[in-house]
Amino acid sequence: MHFLIKPYLFVLALNLNSSYSQTPTEQIITKRSNYLSDNKKQTALDSVVENAVVDFIQNPQNCGFSIGVIKDTSIYFYNYGETKRDNKILPDKNTIYEIGSISKTFCGIILAYAITEGKIKLDDDIRKYLPGEYPNLETNNHKIEIKHLANHTGGLPGVPENIRDQKDYDSLNPYKNYDKNKLFDHLRTIKLSVEPGQLCEYSNTGMALLGLILERIYNKSFDEIVKEKICIPNQMTSTGEVLSAEQLKRFADGYNNRGNAVPHWDLGAFVAAGGLRSNSNDMIKYIRYNLQEKDAAVKLAHVSTVNKSTNIALAWHIMNTKFNNELTWHNGATFGFSGFCGFIRSKNAGVIVFSNTATGIDFIALAILKFLQK
Repeated sequence: MHFLIKPYLFVLALNLNSSYSQTPTEQIITKRSNYLSDNKKQTALDSVVENAVVDFIQNPQNCGFSIGVIKDTSIYFYNYGETKRDNKILPDKNTIYEIGSISKTFCGIILAYAITEGKIKLDDDIRKYLPGEYPNLETNNHKIEIKHLANHTGGLPGVPENIRDQKDYDSLNPYKNYDKNKLFDHLRTIKLSVEPGQLCEYSNTGMALLGLILERIYNKSFDEIVKEKICIPNQMTSTGEVLSAEQLKRFADGYNNRGNAVPHWDLGAFVAAGGLRSNSNDMIKYIRYNLQEKDAAVKLAHVSTVNKSTNIALAWHIMNTKFNNELTWHNGATFGFSGFCGFIRSKNAGVIVFSNTATGIDFIALAILKFLQK
């Protein structure tokens, strides 16, 4: 049971291993021959973007998407499709999308701030920051440490096993009514099957718990901490969990991988795992902020804490490209949106891609990143 796409590393590419993966060509009845776009098709980068997206946007089940590219001091934006099916309105850099599990990277950076401020340590027992007693959250005298939540080695389930047992459970908005008290109660029932730190298994539960711990440390909501630590210093005015009335007007409608309209998600206790919303304009600023590493906390967030099937820092995933450059990345999705955020510091380059369809778009970002490495 997976409600947020989890990253997987394959030999030469990143894919989305879930029911939201790209719709096979043979399922497409009629390709869309005409589509909205602001790509001027004049430069080499324009051509790379167009070639990368053409099959995706010609699939009538996909609605629209926005791309941001940064290379050195230059920034480029591309938009395709529609903000809502058949409304004939092209997205732009200010169109807001659900960013899914890319939210985890914000959680990782906030953790890094808490560390540099002396509020928490990576090897702290997580129970130090939880309400009540949790004798079950250890095995063979091995405790779950803070870093285990950030790198998915804590042994916690991907999502709570009791999430579907709620009386007010909504299958199209599964986290909506799952609050922190339900999560804390569920934690008391968990029996760890492996020692913490031994096995890397992607866990939305672990990242949600880390977000709640950070809320307790700062005595603020995760949304408030994100705005204070990251958004305000970087002039990211359209990023967060809670959107204003004006921002809601710029919020794209979401569609599943069959092209059916689905509601926006409310993440409840899981906001740190996947509940933020943003746009390509803000996220290019976010990538630049990560590329520059002017802040010690940002640099710390990029340091690998586990080397299993893939290197993982504080939420960020790290891989070497075939050009022997280090790519720092995360993807994400909800039932109606998908996204990819990645950057290569050695090339001072990065890409953000958002779609208002829950179909994997990693391949678009990777094609652009390949070009930026040449």
